Amino acid sequence: MMVRRWTHWLSHSLLSRLTVLILLATLLAWAVFSAVLLYEARKETTELLDKQLAAYTQMLWQNLGDEDDLNTLPAQSNHHHVRLAFTLYHSDGSVQASNIQPTFPRQAPQSAGLLNLRLAGQDWRICVRQDQNRQLIVGEPLYHHRKIANEMAEHLGETALLALVILLPLLLLAIRRGLQPLRSVDAELAQRAPDNLSPLDLQVPSEIVPLHDRLNALFAQVSDTLARERRFTADAAHELRTPLAGLRVQIELAQSSPRPETRVKALGRALEGIDRTTRLVAQLLEMSRLEYGESPHFSPVNLGELAQQALRDAGLPSDDAHLQLNAPATIAGHALLLNLLLRNLLDNAKRYAGQAVQIVVQLDGDHLRVSDDGPGVDAETLQRLGERFYRPAGQTQLGAGLGLSIVLRIAQLHGAKVVFSNRTEGGFSVGIQFKAI
Repeated sequence: MMVRRWTHWLSHSLLSRLTVLILLATLLAWAVFSAVLLYEARKETTELLDKQLAAYTQMLWQNLGDEDDLNTLPAQSNHHHVRLAFTLYHSDGSVQASNIQPTFPRQAPQSAGLLNLRLAGQDWRICVRQDQNRQLIVGEPLYHHRKIANEMAEHLGETALLALVILLPLLLLAIRRGLQPLRSVDAELAQRAPDNLSPLDLQVPSEIVPLHDRLNALFAQVSDTLARERRFTADAAHELRTPLAGLRVQIELAQSSPRPETRVKALGRALEGIDRTTRLVAQLLEMSRLEYGESPHFSPVNLGELAQQALRDAGLPSDDAHLQLNAPATIAGHALLLNLLLRNLLDNAKRYAGQAVQIVVQLDGDHLRVSDDGPGVDAETLQRLGERFYRPAGQTQLGAGLGLSIVLRIAQLHGAKVVFSNRTEGGFSVGIQFKAI
């Protein structure tokens, strides 16, 4: 349970994660530094004591006389050294003087300098000086060397530990101050009204600039989406208001008119209004899904098969007169949306080109064209095709002006380019350039 709480605490708090990581790194660096420091302290202390032992040995050696009573040699000691022991040998191997029993064993002629030896179960550090007539051995217990080195190391270790105790709170304070810009961003967001999508304007470190910029980009996207939704809702309400008002007028006329033919005519117009409203609502739902739904998942789609299916759905024959295929390509797309695109183009051609026109779907690789031999459109209308709810003046066909908007949106989702144009030989044409796989 405790491990789980720690794991949850570390995974949900940036402050705790940074604190733990920096503390671990600091402790590791402190441990390595302390180990090196203690090693060097022991080494330097040992070298210093060796130099002092050699100096005392040299001093005794220089004070020796041929007839001196060596047993009266002063014992050398200070706060770093205990009483020094010595043994003086004659060249014949006899002991001339010693203040230690048993005496230090005589050393080989080549053993001059500092040595370690074990005498009577105790380790000693000795220094040897000799000439042709005498050999002087001065020593002190090795444990005393180690004791002084350990005392020095302990003192340095206590100092390093004190430095760590002082450093850790400073590190924690530095971490908290380093995270202050994040708290500033949090405070700015917390005090904002839900509908406030204006960009953040905060002075933040370079490391937080990407987060700052991404938030501003997100605010801009959400603001744009909300604005489009409001426009869409307002346009939809406006477009629905007109047919609903017309329905009310026709139904009231049917209720109030005493003449049967007037009632029949009014009810017929009401049914036409219901059809128009039904189509408008269906297109509004389709447009809403395209604008605000999830991005579609694409898969390989054969344009030739898609065109044949769309012609059948529109009630048009898929013979050579209506469908011209020239190596139709396979594209990455959403089959249902592409079918909706073609249905809207074909339905648009059937409604507005007239009953006696020829509608042709042409496929050339990844280029799709739907054309008719109807009257075409004027220059002003051509420029505004695809605008939501746009209907040319004097238009008598049922519709809401959303069909070509849906076509443009589906093409945009597929990365395709749409071109509206009048045909030189008469009629209207919609060309769509897809991206082949």
